Amino acid sequence: MPRHLIIGCLALIASSCFWDEPTPWDGPRLTQPRSQLTAEQLTVEQTPGADTLALLDMSHFSRPEWALEATHRFSGTVSFTDTELTFPIDREPYSGEKVFPGFTIDFVTHEGELIPVEKDIIYTRHQSNSFWDVIVGTGDVWHEEADGAWSRASFPLTLTDRYMGQARNCVATFVYKPAEISDVYVQCSQETADITADQVGNMRAMLEAEYHPTSYSNVEKVIEDHDDQRKERVPVLPINSVDTSTSVGHYFDAFRRTNAPISVGAVIIDDTLYRHPPTTRHGRYPYPHEMRHGVYSVTKSMAGALALFYFAERYGEEIFDAPITDYVPELADHPGWQGVTFGHTLNMVTGVEASEEAEHLLNILVLARGAEEAIQNIATLGDYPEGPGEQFNYASTNFFVLSYALQNYVRRKEGEGVYYWDLVHENVLAPIGAEDFTLLHTVEADGSQGLPILAYGALPTLDEAAKIALLFSNAGSHDGRQLLHREKTREALGRTAWTGYSTGGDDRGMRYRHSFWSTTVRTSECTVEVVYMLGYGGNYVLFLPSGAVVLRFMDEHDYDLSALVQKIEALKSSCP
Repeated sequence: MPRHLIIGCLALIASSCFWDEPTPWDGPRLTQPRSQLTAEQLTVEQTPGADTLALLDMSHFSRPEWALEATHRFSGTVSFTDTELTFPIDREPYSGEKVFPGFTIDFVTHEGELIPVEKDIIYTRHQSNSFWDVIVGTGDVWHEEADGAWSRASFPLTLTDRYMGQARNCVATFVYKPAEISDVYVQCSQETADITADQVGNMRAMLEAEYHPTSYSNVEKVIEDHDDQRKERVPVLPINSVDTSTSVGHYFDAFRRTNAPISVGAVIIDDTLYRHPPTTRHGRYPYPHEMRHGVYSVTKSMAGALALFYFAERYGEEIFDAPITDYVPELADHPGWQGVTFGHTLNMVTGVEASEEAEHLLNILVLARGAEEAIQNIATLGDYPEGPGEQFNYASTNFFVLSYALQNYVRRKEGEGVYYWDLVHENVLAPIGAEDFTLLHTVEADGSQGLPILAYGALPTLDEAAKIALLFSNAGSHDGRQLLHREKTREALGRTAWTGYSTGGDDRGMRYRHSFWSTTVRTSECTVEVVYMLGYGGNYVLFLPSGAVVLRFMDEHDYDLSALVQKIEALKSSCP
């Protein structure tokens, strides 16, 4: 296991190493006819290695305005084998890190789109020596006159590790005929990962692909579901349509450590999502709706609070007072967990020994491969002098204890074979249109369903993150249905008299309420309380009193949110 990958992820503040000021990407864009990724380059008998192709502007992977409709439909199975990645990094690679994983994916086409039949994460650990699992998104098919008898396709994909949930944003492209496919060229040049462990990675590979044309009996259902999901997206407009001075846009584009520090930035005002173009170090990402983001501890709010608020609505708010020891037998005799409730655990006030240091997280939780191993490891942690509810102490292990306890709580309520996250998916995520929301689970040796880690590992698209944020902002209500416990949701967002817990001067925020941080920011007109989800690297989902919601996903450790809040307040003020 790559230890310093995880150790880097545990430090909140980035290392102080010197970074040369980057320059904006200004590489050659796609021309007509194209000079890169031509049909000949993709189909010659002796396919050139990836090192013969320089990293390209992302326009080479997207359907150009001058493209024609695809000559051929595409319906079938595409299979890849493990392939060496060109991935220059200034350290020894982790085992399998430079291997693009072998996997199989089914595609159909509809109205110029290349649609994966299954959109779930593809776990490759059983058939590949790669470090990576894969999520495939919807792409495009088209025809370029210079391609002759070939049609052309591209699709987005995300590579993610199995330990912390980093996201490598990639795009792949190929040409095809009715029964034939070329090699597939893939390039990745944006990520949400651990930048302090040399994680900036421009990755590429030429992949041999095996294609088996197939007709699918459920194709109409696949297309119908795809169309429904597209219609359910939060309405999106360019951010400059509301940010007419481009102040917010310039903020998102400002240099931090690379020429593309922020994967995506957006603001929701009056239920409309205003999005800054998602960027990579080699131009704009061509499939912004499909781009996934490793949001690290944002997961605690986006998944942990979401789950507990849902079950408080389903079973009653007394679940917050349920003793952890009643539902986690391994902790029943542990002195530190006596009197600790579900609510204490969500609020990081358990009084149990734990922290984000390696000995309390890496060795205890991250390296554990199954739920039982993780909970037994947690049982070895000691006790702090403070009792439950007395002092804030941030520790990701608390959230795995909550996940384990939730599973046993729901099993007692619903019966054997019922998984709590399945209920959250069915009754919260699916109704709001976020059914493809991906979350890191434990890996069970017997192949059984793992438990969500809840502390980290969410991989949302911007649309999914926006929908979950809007659900919280609307006090847990969606389309007239109360999906989350209203009062608990309002408490989290600072809309009640309950102030939550002081963080004791923690740099990340002043107060902590049900996994949400809060602090105050002085604007030109007044002082604003900002409530937010926060994740390693500078991932933020901000809730402002005006009702505006801000989403910023990045990994370059910009934790100063005051400038961003001030710029958003200029668009919609929270002041009287």
